Amino acid sequence: MSPRQELLDALVDDATRTALGATELSPEDRVLARLRVQDAIERTATRAHGDVIALAHGDGHGPEAERFVAHLDTRYQEQGGPDPALRDTAAGRLAAELVASDDRTNGFHPLLKGRAEDYIAHSVTVAAQEAAQKLPHGPSQARAAAGAAAAAGADVVAAPIDIATSRLNDLRTHDAKRGGPSIG
Repeated sequence: MSPRQELLDALVDDATRTALGATELSPEDRVLARLRVQDAIERTATRAHGDVIALAHGDGHGPEAERFVAHLDTRYQEQGGPDPALRDTAAGRLAAELVASDDRTNGFHPLLKGRAEDYIAHSVTVAAQEAAQKLPHGPSQARAAAGAAAAAGADVVAAPIDIATSRLNDLRTHDAKRGGPSIG
């Protein structure tokens, strides 16, 4: 397993354990919650890393760069800088690994590099917490959500079957009104 995957797993475990600790959920619901948290972390880490790249190497006035700048303004002017405890968490280590592994960001000045890591770690932590708090309300919802996700491709097949079933029922109703099917 890659170091990035290990960090991701640790972060997902931390977020789900914290949010679901005392909650009575079925194993299905716990798995669903874990997958939701993992998806949120992956999407947010990619987006936040893209925001950093947009500021440094892209459109410095675009919406991506503005999210990073807004974080810098808030974090550094109102709160006095990054949270040092965040750097030692799985989110902080994941952010550092993302910045270090990309040629566009690994050459940043140490100050910008630290701020980029803080932004990514903060974004990932918030997204993980929000996703972990969206609890399913029981096994039936978990099955429905999992079924909906799995059936995303099956909807294309299910629609003609539903239409055919509906049409068959219409024909049966029509035949019943006429006095039954004609034999000949």
